[in-house]
Amino acid sequence: MKTINDWLDDKYEEMATSPEFSNKLSDFEQQAAILRDQAKAEGYSTKDLSEECGGNIAAHLMNRVNTRNRAEIRRKVEKNLTE
Repeated sequence: MKTINDWLDDKYEEMATSPEFSNKLSDFEQQAAILRDQAKAEGYSTKDLSEECGGNIAAHLMNRVNTRNRAEIRRKVEKNLTE
């Protein structure tokens, strides 16, 4: 079984690359609820998930996805500068 951190890394990637992805706070809150259900179904406790996310799953998701998006934008800008 993966660590909760590794499991979350996979989920961030799925969420950020999903065609339904939205940056709205309400969507992150909805995704947090889905993640809680998925974590429980896959053998992770809600407590472990919450602790890994610093107590606020939606805010943690928002931060991780936005960090990923900023890194992707930075890579594209740097690539364009070298072309």
